[in-house]
Amino acid sequence: MKIGLVCYPGIGGSGIVATELGKGLAEAGHEVHFITYRQPTRLEDLYSNVFYHSVEVAKYPLFEFQPYEQALAGTIANVVCSEKLDVVHVHYAVPHITAALTARDTLKHFGITTPFVVTMHGTDVTVVGKEPYLSPVIAHGIDNIDAVTVVSESLRNDTYQNFKISRQDIHCIYNFVDLRRFKKKKA
Repeated sequence: MKIGLVCYPGIGGSGIVATELGKGLAEAGHEVHFITYRQPTRLEDLYSNVFYHSVEVAKYPLFEFQPYEQALAGTIANVVCSEKLDVVHVHYAVPHITAALTARDTLKHFGITTPFVVTMHGTDVTVVGKEPYLSPVIAHGIDNIDAVTVVSESLRNDTYQNFKISRQDIHCIYNFVDLRRFKKKKA
């Protein structure tokens, strides 16, 4: 498969999980396209089937705050078109879920239907998502994206509790530990 991965590139949990997932998918033979504003921290070595696409935000004097979300949506749509991606997987809701919806709707306008998945990771549900100005936007994204996953049962419960959503098919895919890197020591 050709998979797009959208994440924060830093050392936060969602970016690390997304990067490790992308590396694992690449090792399994899939083509992985990271779409973010900087190469992910954990993506030290690019495999021959791993690509990085930078989100470039134009600087216009009109904007006090540059339109990253729109630049991300446009970049996602462009990468889906140019690389013929099979699926786009975004990690962390803010602002990725709304950028994903915009990209998906833009692509539909041109007759391209690509599924979009969001993985909710933690603070996008339990802290950031509780902000009154973000909560309804995230709820809209959850109800309208093609598929939603969370990294724990408690986060799934928090998602249903913290957002007014109608979606009932949030899938739990637990955080993981790479057993090739981390071995349990005998006591």
